[in-house]
Amino acid sequence: MTTPQSTISGNRRVRFVGAALAAVAVVLLSACTPPTGPTTPGQTYKEGRCAADEGVTVVVDFSPLQDRVVVRCALGGQPSGTAALAAVNLPVDPGPITGGVCKIDGLPTQGYPFCWTTGGYWSYWKAAAAGAPWSYSTVGAAANAIPAGAVEGWRFAAFSAGTAVPPRVGTSGPIVP
Repeated sequence: MTTPQSTISGNRRVRFVGAALAAVAVVLLSACTPPTGPTTPGQTYKEGRCAADEGVTVVVDFSPLQDRVVVRCALGGQPSGTAALAAVNLPVDPGPITGGVCKIDGLPTQGYPFCWTTGGYWSYWKAAAAGAPWSYSTVGAAANAIPAGAVEGWRFAAFSAGTAVPPRVGTSGPIVP
């Protein structure tokens, strides 16, 4: 026969076991849920294009200097195009022009005066959103803030090639030159 005392103890045990199982379930579910933001404190970018308003997609087409295209997502809006390059871990050497871009990720290796005066320059392209066409920027990369959702593009324009052309990768779609 059960006494009121043993029923109370049994109810406490049931509640305790129930609470313990709920806590274990929360821990297990949180371990299986992918992170929603940067996975590393201080992370400023991820490989590939940004999703919606996740950040600024940065496309750097190194041709004709190298046959390589880098596409990365600078997380969040960016204070400028040069800041977006820095955020995606592509160092910029401005050369002698304040706010300019002479080298991106060490290219062209010749540096100044090859860039700007004898060899060419980094042409700067913009798109307000993924899927929009590339538009040649008429202002320098240090001039304006870049909102999340925008796409920034760079391609070296050799003076010998004539007119600057946009990156070989579009503002959306496959990342294949």
